[in-house]
Amino acid sequence: MAQPEKSPSPPPPVPTPLTPGPRATAFTTLYSKTLTATLNAISYDAFAACFPEIARKAPGALRVFHGQFLGRLEGLAVEEFNTILTERNVVSNLNKLESIISSARYLKTTADSSSTTTTSQPPPPPHTLPPSALLTAHLKPHLAAQQSHLNAKLQTVESMNATLADEIEGQKKEIERLMRGLGGLVGDLEDASVEVGGRGQELAGEGRGVEGLLG
Repeated sequence: MAQPEKSPSPPPPVPTPLTPGPRATAFTTLYSKTLTATLNAISYDAFAACFPEIARKAPGALRVFHGQFLGRLEGLAVEEFNTILTERNVVSNLNKLESIISSARYLKTTADSSSTTTTSQPPPPPHTLPPSALLTAHLKPHLAAQQSHLNAKLQTVESMNATLADEIEGQKKEIERLMRGLGGLVGDLEDASVEVGGRGQELAGEGRGVEGLLG
C-alpha cells in the first residue's frame, strides 16, 4: 500500500531588519540632514552659472539635468552610507550601546540608593542576595568593557562619516571644475563657429571675383 506523500516543510521566516533605537535613529537622521544641506548648496543658479550659454539657450533642459544630477548624487551617497551601516553593524552596535547605557544607569541608581539606606549597615552576605543582584554584579565589569568597545566603534563610524562627507565635497568640487571646463569648451566652439562663418563669406567673395575674371 502506497504511503501518502509528506507535505513540504514551511519555508524559514524572512529575517526582519533591526529596528533602530534612539541613538541609531539620531545618527541616520543627522546624516540625512547633512546630505540634504550639502545638496541644497548646489542650487540651480550656481549650477547654471557654469553653463551660461546653455542656461540662456536651453534653460529647461539644463534645469532637468540639474535635477537628475542631484538625484544621482544623492542616490550614490545614500547607497554608500547604507553599505557602511551594514558592513559595520552600526544599528546593532548602537542598540547594544543603548542597552549598556540603560543598564549602567540602573546599576548606578541602585548603588546610590543602597549607599544612602545602608551606610551604617554591613553589606549582606552574597548567598543571601537574590539571583538578579548576583547577575548584575557579575555582568557589571563585562558591560563596562562592552561600553568602552562600542564607544570606540562609534568613534570609528563618526570618523568614516566625516571622511565620506569630505569625499562628497571633493567630488562636488571636481564636478564644478569639469562644468567650468565644459562651459569654456562651449565658448570655444561658438568662437570657432563665428570665425569659420566669417572666413566662409570671405572665401565666397574671392570665388565670385575669380569667376568674374574668368568670365
